[in-house]
Amino acid sequence: MSRLGKILFLLAGLSIVSFAIIRFLIGGWVPFLWFALGFTILFILAAFFVDRKFFSEFFFLRTTRQGMSMGAMIIMVLSAIVALNFLGSRHYKTWDLSLNKVNTLSEQSQKLAGSLQETLKVIYFYQDGATGVDQNKRLFMELIKKYQDINSKIQLEFVEVNERPDLTAKYNISKGSSLVLLEYKDKTNVIEKIDEQELTSALAKVTREKDKHVYILEGHGEVGLAESEDGRSLSLFKTLLEGNRYTVNPFNFNQSAQLPSDTDVLVIVGPSQNFLEFEIKAIENYLAQGGSLVLALEPGKNPGLDALTQAWGISPARDVVVTVLETPFGNAVDPRVTKGVEFSKESTITKPFGKSEVTIFRMPQGLVKLNQQDGQPPKVKDLELIELVKTNSQSMSFTDLNFKGQGNKGPFTLVYEIKGSYALNGSGGEASAQPFHAVVIGDEDILTNQLLYQNLNRDLALNMVSALAKEDTLISITPKEVSATKMELTPTQFLIYIFGFIIPFPVVLYILSGVIWFKRRSA
Repeated sequence: MSRLGKILFLLAGLSIVSFAIIRFLIGGWVPFLWFALGFTILFILAAFFVDRKFFSEFFFLRTTRQGMSMGAMIIMVLSAIVALNFLGSRHYKTWDLSLNKVNTLSEQSQKLAGSLQETLKVIYFYQDGATGVDQNKRLFMELIKKYQDINSKIQLEFVEVNERPDLTAKYNISKGSSLVLLEYKDKTNVIEKIDEQELTSALAKVTREKDKHVYILEGHGEVGLAESEDGRSLSLFKTLLEGNRYTVNPFNFNQSAQLPSDTDVLVIVGPSQNFLEFEIKAIENYLAQGGSLVLALEPGKNPGLDALTQAWGISPARDVVVTVLETPFGNAVDPRVTKGVEFSKESTITKPFGKSEVTIFRMPQGLVKLNQQDGQPPKVKDLELIELVKTNSQSMSFTDLNFKGQGNKGPFTLVYEIKGSYALNGSGGEASAQPFHAVVIGDEDILTNQLLYQNLNRDLALNMVSALAKEDTLISITPKEVSATKMELTPTQFLIYIFGFIIPFPVVLYILSGVIWFKRRSA
């Protein structure tokens, strides 16, 4: 190559470097950049023209043709790899080979994600320097990717709270470490515990078309919504429901002889005074129209609702269920905590609960199933009773609080789910009303501030209201547990494994490698 050609290539290099530096400093395109680019092309063409004979001979050399063939092959392979990665990033298929499908979203999550018609904005708020922030971001990206694989309308954004005070002010974010906000059609929901259960629950809340109305009955000595020093209040229960976009209000029959027409769920917790006949009739009329009811009865109190519960085929046992502990001095009664450990797998309310989880009660009463009397027409048609929560055999029931004498041994049913429809007498004869749904609990403490956030109590309370409000999508999802595959060997099998595989296998590899080395050295 001539000296002039080398100078022209050097000038072309300086021109392209100048082009890159100016483009970087300005941060945008300006007309002056055309000159730098034009000079680069001009100098390259001039260099090829000056040394055209040299390049003509160079390109016809055998080594050059072989090198160009190899270069073309490399370019084709790289192009194929890039194309495969490009297509694979947009069209791919994953297989979950884990035993419990821990890497697959539940059917409920898939259904909700697939139903999105508009963009769902997911904002992950974090704070630099917080403990485990990078790991939490990575885990959340892996989680949200499962939802994005189902629906591309889910958009994820990471926001450092100190860099975007406008967003923290707009969404009222007061805590910046690992908070996630979901926004859909101007509806928002914030979660702190980041897992599939909470994320799907938040997704169900923001996609709900309208709020549901829950009324807490007052006027019969029930547990109220007002704060109480002893914790006998439903204020946390109200906050929990409002956090799930339920509208919660108190109701008293002094206001009206009938329940409000927008009542989705009626809640009665711990009544201690008798109900009047017209009040019971109003509750029955509400249920006959397809209403839903949570009834938590306080042990030792009889508010006159026996006719209501007996029509459902159950009755309070008028006792106290406690846990019995085995001690070196014999059995001892522990009245502080009564655990509900057996959950129905037939009901959507308790189906998500695991075998090792418990609900906490405080001296509840058992609920007994009644036998239908022969010849007496049932007041409720198509009755279905489900034992939601039961104790185990380590529980006993007593009729007095001194726990004297020999109590009855468990298990006992503490929560019943009831479905059915009232039989109505009209001009056309007996007919059935709309199906109603109710849950009866043998203890009111489980919904109060004292016990609401103990173990599974919160999930049981929220799942009950969700099911009664006909919102099964808000029911908690069972956390998936990783199953370990165990290999148990007898002593003989263990020796066979060690001397038949562990020791011989590396020995054989060493021998083969030595043979190959010797043959190559002798070749």
